[in-house]
Amino acid sequence: MSQSFSAIIPAAGNSERMGRDKALLSTGQGMTFARHLVDCFGFYGCRPVLLVVNELYDSTPFQAENLVTIVNHHLEKGRSWSVQLGLDQVPDGCGCFIQNIDNPFVEPGLLDQLIGPLTPDGFSIPVYHGRGGHPILLGNKMVDFLRHQRGSYDFRQILQQFTRVEVPFKDERILWNINTPEDYKEFIKWKPR
Repeated sequence: MSQSFSAIIPAAGNSERMGRDKALLSTGQGMTFARHLVDCFGFYGCRPVLLVVNELYDSTPFQAENLVTIVNHHLEKGRSWSVQLGLDQVPDGCGCFIQNIDNPFVEPGLLDQLIGPLTPDGFSIPVYHGRGGHPILLGNKMVDFLRHQRGSYDFRQILQQFTRVEVPFKDERILWNINTPEDYKEFIKWKPR
């Protein structure tokens, strides 16, 4: 990796449909969603990994060398505010992966593929059968632009102002979005086809 990258994991939502904190859901392999994602991005070389949580999240048992935990005190501002809080901590000149806590799939091969076509003023997104998944990867100039935006904005809408590169990926897990107990049951029993 010649360019530097950070990673933001927005995890501050109230998880009302799930009924419990998604960051603390088990992957079924002895770790939580939060630990799994932080480790994946950390092992890949992202510096820092930024986990954005709410005031109720207990981060004391969970520390990692290059993890920065950020508390979002304004959940009413939505996910875009969590992303903004994370972007404020991304070092100058870094690109940045954004992976929601309820999208628990990530692997080095996927991250490599997203970096390949990335432009400094655009973003890349994995696509499975025409549907966009996660994570997305922002170029460093895009990160610098977004870092200086203030006030409320819709992150999805602001993405439309930038060059989008779709990266075909052959694994449906990029589409996983674990929002409800039913989604979680499907996730736990998923087996490769």
